[in-house]
Amino acid sequence: MSDTTRVNNQKINWFIIQQRQKSRMTETNLSDIRYRKQQLATFKLMLENNQDELLNALYEDLGKSPEEAYVSEIAVLLQEIDFMKRELTKWQRPKRKRHVRLSSFSKTSIQHHPYGSVLIISPWNYPLHLALLPAIGAIAAGNSCFIKPSEYAPATAKLLAQLVENYFSPDSLVVVTGDASVASDLLELPWDFIFFTGSKKVGSIVYEAAAAKQIPIVLELGGKNPCIVDETNLTPAVVQRIIWGKFLNAGQTCIAPDTVYVHESVYDKFLQLAADQIKAFYGSQPIHPSRFGRIAHDKQVEKIVGYLKQGKIYYGGHVDTTNRFIEPTLLTDIPADSPILREEIFGPILPVIPYSDLATLVRQLKSFPDPLAVYVFSKDKKSIQFLKSELRSGAFSLNQVILHAVSSHSPFGGVGASGFGRYHGMASLDTFSYLRMDYENLLPFNIQKQYPPYQSNDINLLRKWRRWLF
Repeated sequence: MSDTTRVNNQKINWFIIQQRQKSRMTETNLSDIRYRKQQLATFKLMLENNQDELLNALYEDLGKSPEEAYVSEIAVLLQEIDFMKRELTKWQRPKRKRHVRLSSFSKTSIQHHPYGSVLIISPWNYPLHLALLPAIGAIAAGNSCFIKPSEYAPATAKLLAQLVENYFSPDSLVVVTGDASVASDLLELPWDFIFFTGSKKVGSIVYEAAAAKQIPIVLELGGKNPCIVDETNLTPAVVQRIIWGKFLNAGQTCIAPDTVYVHESVYDKFLQLAADQIKAFYGSQPIHPSRFGRIAHDKQVEKIVGYLKQGKIYYGGHVDTTNRFIEPTLLTDIPADSPILREEIFGPILPVIPYSDLATLVRQLKSFPDPLAVYVFSKDKKSIQFLKSELRSGAFSLNQVILHAVSSHSPFGGVGASGFGRYHGMASLDTFSYLRMDYENLLPFNIQKQYPPYQSNDINLLRKWRRWLF
């Protein structure tokens, strides 16, 4: 069998499964919350029964310690499942209203309805979390899903495909593994909704494919998330939060504080505290596999190593390309035109830049694309309000990093270059369903002034009774 024939057969098989998922929309009472909750319970069972295997796969792909992998990948999913199961009945209730007007007496009912078959394309940095969290939302909203995990996290992708096949019917959930060509082939199918998490470059390709078929889409992209530390709020606890957030998952986090801007009066103190905190977290030899993760693939290692040459290494800088290890690094004295100050790093390098004037810093940051998050550590209310009003981002987080993005109570997403659309909790139901309004007119007769032919004085009557017309 030729490669072309094999690919065509594969596409046909996907199409058949997708059409079964679509037809299931009419065969199954998807408004039955009990059914959706059963699906969520299956997700939870799959995760709880296979934790060791999942942790091993995450370690194989990214060198994640069991503790970090559990908190950032599995626990987040379990929290989302519990929250969705608890709140779904309330969220799904129809919103009913009655309207009395001059020409009508009507009632309306507004309710969330699932789109149908959803394609989820997920990245390699959190290969379990970012594949399943949108799928949990999509299925809670009544949809069926295909998940295309990243080929750069092969162990997790393979295990996820096996587990989903064991726990779910293809009519509900399918995992398709493979490289970028597989994702490209999947994009040719007539999806009802697409959810993409990844780079801006690939996101643009997915967006164009969706636009060509008028498919609604969410893009969760990256960005350079600035972290501003002013002279009013530099403490060891503040530095501990920033260092944790930056070097979580070896810096491969789309909402990591990408660059820290520190007021010049506390700049030296910040650097010393940051170096001390890295040692406290990871020891003097973080290459030990239980202490620090690995970069996902060789191409990303090459990119990050290039960044190391764009400034002065204040702390760290050790590289082991064979094992895809880069030491947690603080970088200083970076020329203003260096790419590292404009490109998302996505690795364990933290540029630390001094600033003297907040307004000047804001003008500089406003010249960059909109980030997923802005982090501010300050006690100055005037400065905080100024930064809130001047900087556009998906989120503004005061005196903390990362945690705003893992709460089921808070919608997560970007703006502008960092993406569009929101999910988590109620926002997932809003995203993965559309609102349908059912309308019923209860007035048994017509008001003739509403219809042609109109008389000379009718316009004055319409003006007088305008607020009661509709």
